[in-house]
Amino acid sequence: MAVQESYLRCTACEQESEHQVVYAGRFVSEIQCTGCGAVTRLDVSEDYLPDLRQRISSKPGRLARRLRSDPGELAASLPVRTVSKPVRMFQEFRAVWRSRS
Repeated sequence: MAVQESYLRCTACEQESEHQVVYAGRFVSEIQCTGCGAVTRLDVSEDYLPDLRQRISSKPGRLARRLRSDPGELAASLPVRTVSKPVRMFQEFRAVWRSRS
């Protein structure tokens, strides 16, 4: 799950303000206006699982490319990323689950 800040027009308060955009994988699952607090949830559950399968199946190739391009960086980041990945996946699943309601 990734969270980005964007300047958008809110559909609830009709003001242009900063919004927090929550991504589940490659999909926007939630947008929250920092001005009025309105939350827009987008149901991404139908598209998420096929995308997750594709991301999992392409991971070995992506790791191999990173190993060839910068082995030192991969060796340094892999232990931390391996430990943090379950937490990141849980947050992503939670964002998808929340988008269904």
